[in-house]
Amino acid sequence: GSDNVYGYSINATTGKLTLVDNVAAGDGPNGIAVDPSGKFVYVSNWGSDNVYGYSINATTGKLTLVDNVAAGDKPNSIAVDPSGKFVYVANIGSDNVYGYSINSTTGKLTLVDNVAAGSSPISIAVDPSGKFAYVANQGGNVSAYTINATTGKLTPLSTGAIVGAGDGPISIVIMGVLQ
Repeated sequence: GSDNVYGYSINATTGKLTLVDNVAAGDGPNGIAVDPSGKFVYVSNWGSDNVYGYSINATTGKLTLVDNVAAGDKPNSIAVDPSGKFVYVANIGSDNVYGYSINSTTGKLTLVDNVAAGSSPISIAVDPSGKFAYVANQGGNVSAYTINATTGKLTPLSTGAIVGAGDGPISIVIMGVLQ
């Protein structure tokens, strides 16, 4: 396959996609996430064990590489928190989650955390409030963390930190938070 990221514009009336960009990614791009401001996009590269960051041209949609940082072994899934301050990557090969802070001007990432997850973490999601992160582990459970709003560091929840999730979950999505 192609180790690229394709960018498309969307026709607001018809929904038709038009190719606007095709840029190189690392080896085996597997996860992609856009920051809430729409200025940056991040790609986890499974084969090269890294994360690429791109700036997004607001007029043309074209992508410009702004960063290439190391991740754990086999980064699979990637999520940006709702504040746009942090990026989290589930590393299925090293059973951990890397957390990065985002430079709001350049889009560059700085490693702020490396925390253990369950067996074979494959997917990560951040809740809409930005207070919690959840990781689906193929070993059959979900790890739960609180997010420090200042530092981005993850702390396992003391109760319910790991809950059963059937046989080999592969993805996690958060719809909202119950009040």
